[in-house]
Amino acid sequence: MLRSIFAIALSSSLIFTTAAKAAVSPLPLLVEQCLQLHSPSDSFTGDSQFSHINLAVISQSDEAVIKQSHALEASLLSLFNIKDRLQYYRSYPLPRLDLESLLQCQLHLADIMAQTLNSPWLARLTDQLAGAAYSKELSQLLNRLDALEVNHLSLAQKSQLHTAQASIKQGLRTQQLTLQFTEQDCQFNTDPNPSAVTNRVGSNSEDKHSPEPPIRNAFNLSIAAYLIKQDDPVCQKRVWQAYQGRAKEKNQPALERVLQLKTQQADDKGFTDYASFSLAKQFLATPELVKTFLDSQTEVAPTAPWNLGHHLSQSKSMHTANIAAAELMNNIQVRAQTLGFSFEIVTGDIQRVWYQGRLLGDIFIEPSNRSKIHILRSPVLGRQFGQVQLSMKPELSRIKDKQDLVKAYASALAALSPSSHYYLVNTIGETLDTSNIGELWLALYLGEGIVEPYTELSRESTVSRFARQLKVFRAKVALNFYSNVSLKPYKRLDVEFIESFTGEWARPEDYPYNFYAIVTIGPLYYQQLWQASLSQYLYQSTKHCKNQSSVYNTLVVNEDSKTINQRLRILLGEPVDALSLIKRIQDGFSYSEKSPQDQYTFTCPI
Repeated sequence: MLRSIFAIALSSSLIFTTAAKAAVSPLPLLVEQCLQLHSPSDSFTGDSQFSHINLAVISQSDEAVIKQSHALEASLLSLFNIKDRLQYYRSYPLPRLDLESLLQCQLHLADIMAQTLNSPWLARLTDQLAGAAYSKELSQLLNRLDALEVNHLSLAQKSQLHTAQASIKQGLRTQQLTLQFTEQDCQFNTDPNPSAVTNRVGSNSEDKHSPEPPIRNAFNLSIAAYLIKQDDPVCQKRVWQAYQGRAKEKNQPALERVLQLKTQQADDKGFTDYASFSLAKQFLATPELVKTFLDSQTEVAPTAPWNLGHHLSQSKSMHTANIAAAELMNNIQVRAQTLGFSFEIVTGDIQRVWYQGRLLGDIFIEPSNRSKIHILRSPVLGRQFGQVQLSMKPELSRIKDKQDLVKAYASALAALSPSSHYYLVNTIGETLDTSNIGELWLALYLGEGIVEPYTELSRESTVSRFARQLKVFRAKVALNFYSNVSLKPYKRLDVEFIESFTGEWARPEDYPYNFYAIVTIGPLYYQQLWQASLSQYLYQSTKHCKNQSSVYNTLVVNEDSKTINQRLRILLGEPVDALSLIKRIQDGFSYSEKSPQDQYTFTCPI
């Protein structure tokens, strides 16, 4: 009966939660609700439903603290829901007035969160959570609150940081590059006059900021088009390297400002540099551990970056049969049912998801040019079911299209599955560098037998291997950039480039200026590589387990609120410290290859 009531309530809210393209836009209502929100500190200190709870004299019983934590959850849930919806709408192209109103909302939410994190009552609550052995779920909540507090910046610092980041993003959007070629062979000369030596490499649109129009023989190719057409490796290298440093002059002051702000943040917390500060709460908790992992993943890429386009133009793509997205999604659901999922069709584009008899929420489906998800509402046990929008390409003609849909559907199911009573526990990982291993494991499981693996010499395999080494190198650059001058993990990044790509990129000063993630993700850039490696190792190591639903329960559902170390110990056995896992991943043991003499013990959850 209770499930039915919740299901009816959920159905009645569907109109409000449709896409931004709905005939009657809910944006004005969302902004109005947003601007009417008040800080939870007002609720706890004023004359309100929570005013009878006095943290200064509260008893140390589990029940009292649980009651207080639930009151905190109730007071923050509207803020979290509006934040999720705000992120959803910001992914769509919107009129300027709507964007301005959403920005107002975003600033208001930031003010509320700052007041909450700075409030004395929250400090007293976290002290009580830390000072006694409460439930495992409350320990997980404390972990998330601590993470928010540690990474909290003042409004002035946030403003400076966001301004610098926006400037860097704009600088990297500059696609135009003008080169003076002295080698005739590097030109694609369409002019019979051999004395003309200037070519513009950039986007296919005219540079509006150029003081003079392009000369007659300017081929005006994109950088990709030039590198595909140019088969001279010397010319390829020259153009590619110049392009990578195109934003340096414009972005240098902003990037230095970001480094200054991040270094000050680390110094305020007692750390030598921002790399050490940002890693301190991660699974790979030191720059040395991150370096050890990145070194273990370094191998020679199939081609140098400047030769990638030409190399791919000469290689063959894998053949794959076309399939409708609806058919592939049905195959995915059949596979998911072996884990305990079940699916109910509400309407043609709304699916209701259940897991082992528990209602998780709804997936809204819309056609798009690529497969991706947006979280409309995160699940909170006892308070609300989840809502996820799945955008997907109707017809899938490439392997990547199939992979994208499998990954998106896995992300949707994983987002609906957590079982905590607290939003922060369900949406923020215990560490940022382990937060996605559950959904990555699920994507591997759902794709087994559905999406064919890459063949060794295919174009897709080349792109995958190249992209991985580019991420490895960029992770090294980001780690070095935020490390103290005397403590940089990598003394010669130019040597590290050669280790991955054989060829030489002789301008190390350009390395930080060609990817935006250096100012958004920073030293944590390694985490995507690490989580992909760890989830692959988990998948291979637990394939022998007969009850795969128990693996998913342990990794994602986690009803017992176990720590990440406890969950890894259940699935992999000892040792599961960071250094040991790096070695185990590098060794590449799978259960089927294991001999009695192997030092690692693989287990299965009951």
